[in-house]
Amino acid sequence: MTSTENNTAQDFWQLHITEWQASGLSQASYCRQHALVTHQFRYWKQKFLANHEPIDHEPNAGFARVQVAAHVAMPASEGLSLCFRDGTQITGIAQTNMALIKQLIEVLR
Repeated sequence: MTSTENNTAQDFWQLHITEWQASGLSQASYCRQHALVTHQFRYWKQKFLANHEPIDHEPNAGFARVQVAAHVAMPASEGLSLCFRDGTQITGIAQTNMALIKQLIEVLR
C-alpha cells in the first residue's frame, strides 16, 4: 500500500470511527448499517487508540467488575436478577421472557 493509499484508508476509518462514537450504536450495529467489515473497524480503532488519546470517551464503556454476593435463597419463580453499582436492577429474568432479554442484550452491546 502506498503512502497516499494508506492516508486515504486512515482518513476513511477515522471518519467512520468518529461517526460511530457520535451514533451511540454498538460497533457491530454501526458496521452492519454502513456495510463495514467489523474486524477491519476494530483494527483501525485499535490503531488510532495506540497513536492518539483514547477515542471512546464514554465514562461507563468497557468492563465492569462483578462480585458474587453470598448465597441468598430466592424463590424459583423470581428468576435471575442483576444489580448494578448505581442501584439499577434488572429482575425477573426467566425462560419465559428470553426474547425480551435478548433484545436488551443487543441494545447494551
